[in-house]
Amino acid sequence: MALHIVVHPRFGDTARVATEATGRPQLVADIDTGGTFSVQVDDEPGSTELAAQFARDLAAAALRFAQRCADLMPGPAVATPATSGDSGASNSA
Repeated sequence: MALHIVVHPRFGDTARVATEATGRPQLVADIDTGGTFSVQVDDEPGSTELAAQFARDLAAAALRFAQRCADLMPGPAVATPATSGDSGASNSA
């Protein structure tokens, strides 16, 4: 059975690591108002190692995705603050 999930990120969406009551970690994406995507570790032998490798692969892909998105941005979305010493005032006497 194939499962396809499409997410269009919106302000307020977050990703985090949580801990289940059993003490096992889970990777959680909180999407929109109440939607959740979760990657969990089960009791099967080797699942912790598989989850760790999956998380590394997912993180590497997420970094590549972020870079490609950044490359497509035309410029800063918000004004960047002036650096110290760059007040725009002239020091001429």
